Formats: sequence, structure tokens, C-alpha cells
Amino acid sequence: MADEDGAELLALRCDAVSDLGETALRDLLEYFDPDLVYVVRESSDVRVLSRLRRSFDGPVVAASGPADVRTETVAGVSFVFAGSAALLADARDDAPPADFVVCDDIEPTTDAVALEATLAGSESIASYYARASGSPTVLTGALEASYDHVWDVTVDGRPVRLPVRGVAPLRRSGAAELACLTCDRHGSVAVSSVPADRFGLRALAGVGPTTAARLRENGYNTRAAVAEAAEADLRSLPGIGTATARELIQSAGALAGSEVIRRTDEPVPPASETATPLFVDIETDGLQPTIIWLVGVYDPARDEYVDFVDTDPSRDEPGAATREFVSWLAAEYDAPSLVAWNGHSFDYEHLERFVASHVPEYHDFWREHVSTYDPYDWAVRRENAVLPGRTNRLEDVAEALGCDRTGAAAALDGKTLAERIRRLLESSSSRRSDTDDSTEPSSEIDWEAARRYCEADVRELAAVYDAIRAAPPERAETAAENGDGSTTDSTTQTGLADF
Repeated sequence: MADEDGAELLALRCDAVSDLGETALRDLLEYFDPDLVYVVRESSDVRVLSRLRRSFDGPVVAASGPADVRTETVAGVSFVFAGSAALLADARDDAPPADFVVCDDIEPTTDAVALEATLAGSESIASYYARASGSPTVLTGALEASYDHVWDVTVDGRPVRLPVRGVAPLRRSGAAELACLTCDRHGSVAVSSVPADRFGLRALAGVGPTTAARLRENGYNTRAAVAEAAEADLRSLPGIGTATARELIQSAGALAGSEVIRRTDEPVPPASETATPLFVDIETDGLQPTIIWLVGVYDPARDEYVDFVDTDPSRDEPGAATREFVSWLAAEYDAPSLVAWNGHSFDYEHLERFVASHVPEYHDFWREHVSTYDPYDWAVRRENAVLPGRTNRLEDVAEALGCDRTGAAAALDGKTLAERIRRLLESSSSRRSDTDDSTEPSSEIDWEAARRYCEADVRELAAVYDAIRAAPPERAETAAENGDGSTTDSTTQTGLADF
């Protein structure tokens, strides 16, 4: 990653990667390509630490290491790692400034009687802030990487705002999701995550520990080797039938070749030659949105990107961006064809609701003249294609196809933006007061960076869509036939959990 884009911090928990072999561990490090690795305190294991230090050519910092304060500067971003919160309070006055402070002592605690939450270690952090230049973002391995909150604490009678982000792997019903954080010099953090069991041969669809071991025992040590295998040879292995052999070759081909594998010759919608797809993405305050505050649209025929953004969002006026968008859409296109990733389960559902509620005069136009398409639904849910990402999230598929997100958009993610908008909405009454408080929640949001993030999403969607359309249909050597002569296939590609 270029220095101006920030630093990549890969946070690991030892038990989440202890079962990975050397090949899978190298694959993990090559995939995330971090600038430094942080091993959280929970479940620390010196054996795993030793393997990581042997495999990674860069700093590996362990929260369970020596009780000291250590500074690492990578890709122009500085991190202060503290073995305990108390060490931060005692840090020298001439300690170097940091963009991020990393300490696993920082975590919320709840008083069950008073029903109040406090932030353990906040006084030590605030004491460090008092001597440091700026207000570094706090990272803690005591919390999962999905955690993002700004704490308001009072230390020595002085109010202090502490932005706290978790870094630990995300706990899931299956394998934990390993989190890689893109951290920029302004304290912004974007989180990308991949389940720990999607590296090495386990990255292939339908491959668990037993099948992975069986493949290795028969000389298939890499995904490329599986991709080049003859279907008949894979079928000869115990426990691998025709459908599984085809699935293995297709999945391996997509991952090893960083390409889309089309299973059918069914046209990718919109199939009409007269329909020009308009790629669209919305930004909200969460998965059950009370506001749509940004709509981005890319028209490839005009090579034009436009967006509609509400930089003064309010729950009193949640449809402002939707109103601008649908008014522009009706003026510019008689019968537009919208394309959104997972649009049938999110974007279109909420756009329909917001148009009906906040722009009712355009509701008939929306229902009768606007067509909506979802390439995720076509490729994954209907099993027409195998995608090259470790997950089917748009950013993972786009990255696998060579889309490189840079600049301000690289240090943002949709969940972080949604959290910031939610905080802004919750504090709207104080924000509208006459006070000029530079630390108010609105200062958390770089509107131009948010717009660039949405534009990157929409342009990546267009690139993925083009790759799906351009991929030739895959011809299998044989088909698994049912008694009625039809073919059987299966897929373990991920679904809604990826969103």
C-alpha cells in the first residue's frame, strides 16, 4: 500500500490461526500484505508467535509481550503499543506523538447495579492525551474489530473525547474472521475481514480439513494444482464425486487465476442491448436505515459519476438525498436500468421505501419505469458464476480482479461511515446549537472522503459486472446426472452473512 493511503495492521488471535499449516499461514500473510502484525492478548501462545515471526518479514507486536511502551512507524503512520494502560500514564513527556495508541487494557466495563458503562483505562489514556500532540485513535484487542465508539470521559474536571476501535478477530459461528485495519494519519480506520479457514486449500469451496488433507496426500498442494487437475483424476479420490470435483476445479480456477468462472451461458442482466446499466450504491446509518444520506451513480455510457449527498443529515429530513437522486433520474432517463450489488436485499428495498415515504410524487415512475438488477443474485444465489474473492463481498471480489482502492477511500468502510452518521444524528440537537465545538461528532466525518468511498464502490461494481459479463461459459468435462438426466451442482459460496 502506498504511504499516502495509510498503514495495514493485521490483528490476530493465536487460537484463530493455530490450526493453519505453513502454506496456509504464508497465504494469509500474502493475502492481507500487512505492514505490521499485532497479536492480541487473549489466547496468546508463544508457539504461534514464533511461527508468525518466522513467516512475516516485518514487525510482530504481541500484547502479551514485555511490559513496555513501544513505537512502530510504518507507511508513514505511527503506532504506540502499550503493555498496560498504567504505562501510558507514566510515559515520558518527550514520548513521540502517535496516530494510534494500541493497548488491550482499554475496554468497557458495566456496573450491574448502577447500569452504567465506564471505560477501563480511560484515565491513563486521557493522561497520555494531555501530553501528546493531537488526539490519537485508541485501538484495543479486548474488543472485536466491529467495535467503533467515541467515549466522552472527564479527567481532572476536563472533558476528553476518546475514539476507540476494536481490532480483535470477529467471532462467528464458524471460523473467526481475521481483521486487517487500514489506518491513516488522521485516525481513520477501515476494516476488512476474512474467515480464518479461507486460506491455503481451505479457501476452495466445500473444502474442509479432511478434503484438504486428502488433496495434499495426493499431490495437490496448491490451488493452482487443483485448478489444472483433470476432473476424472479428482473423482478418483475417496469422497470426491463428480459435482465436488467440478466445484473444486471451478473454485480453484477462480482463485488461482483471479478471474470469474461462468457456469452457464445464461445472459447477465440487463440482457437487452438497448438497456444501459447505471451502477448505484447507497450509504445509510445501518442495516435498518432511518436515513439514506448518500446515493452514488455511475453511467458507463457517459463515463460519468454523480452523487447526491446530504451533508447536514437529520432524522427530521431523512429523504433529502433520495429526493435529489430520483428527481435527477427521472429527468435524465426515461427507463433507467439500475445495477446494485446485493441490491435486491438492501439498496432497492430501502430506496423503494424512501421514495414512497419521502418522494411520493415519483413513486409511480419508480415502480413503472425503473428496472433493478443484482449481479450478486445472478452470480451467487442462482449459482451462475464462481467469483474470485475469498468472500463474495464486493470489495473482496473487486480486489481479486485487480481493482486497487487508493487515497482517502482506502481508509473508510461502510460500517464505520454508518456508525459516524448515527452518532451525528443522535447529537443533532446539540450540533444545531450556537456553540462552536470542533470536537462535535460532525467533525468525525470527512464528507469529501465519504463521497470518494462511495464512488470507489460504484466504479468497482462496474468493473466486477464487466468481468462477469466478459467471462466465457465454463464447459465441464462431464456432468453429474440425476435420474431424470438433469445435472446437479452445489456451491458453498457465502451469502447474506457477507454483508
